[in-house]
Amino acid sequence: MSKFTTGELAKQAHVSVRTLQYYDKRGLLRPTEISEGGRRLYTAADLQRLKLILLLKGMDLSLAAIQEIIDSDQASRVLGLVLDQQEQRLRDEQAANAEKLKTVMQVRAGLADFATVPIKSIEDMDLIMANKKGLRRIHVNMVVSGLVMDAIEVAALVYSIVVGNWWIFGAAMVIAVIFAALTVRHYFRAVDYICPACSSQFRPQFKEAFWSGHTPKTRKLTCPVCGKTNYCVEVLGRMKQQ
Repeated sequence: MSKFTTGELAKQAHVSVRTLQYYDKRGLLRPTEISEGGRRLYTAADLQRLKLILLLKGMDLSLAAIQEIIDSDQASRVLGLVLDQQEQRLRDEQAANAEKLKTVMQVRAGLADFATVPIKSIEDMDLIMANKKGLRRIHVNMVVSGLVMDAIEVAALVYSIVVGNWWIFGAAMVIAVIFAALTVRHYFRAVDYICPACSSQFRPQFKEAFWSGHTPKTRKLTCPVCGKTNYCVEVLGRMKQQ
């Protein structure tokens, strides 16, 4: 049978000799044998007991509770109940951490989109997150509206081909153009822009905004406050935020 000195046992369990001495003092871990030279010797069973002690200690149990568990006549049953509780606690923590991670990723995405916007308080962060949600709704509405009009145009085209009456398709195209113009007008009334140079929020003239260069989240505009032309960050309009 393998036997370990205090130093060897500590090395096997990856703990300090002082920790073993403390457990010995508390009566949690007693040496199986003491050699003629007074050296404390432990067996493989003692090593397993030590690993169990360390496992329970890692579960934030007190040493007194650990001693009661491992010295109990029904140690296996008690340990099973403790492990069940610990498993549930860890699962709850995992779910909570997953939700926190989701929030962190959302905030990170918000910061990436609004890198030019100064953040001085939690209210500013709340405003950024509200902006993202509001803009997402506006963009989704525009996409849905476009798909509806496309469906109407296709249906009118097919119907005109079948019945040989192109007035229906022409009327549908006129309606589509009017609807598209109203949709674009509503869009530019719903959004503002923030200048990266002076952080001013403004709403450009429709003509300037319509013909300006843009990316999915910015538009090249001239700030009416500082007069500089930059790619300004799109944000939810002030009226929409109220």
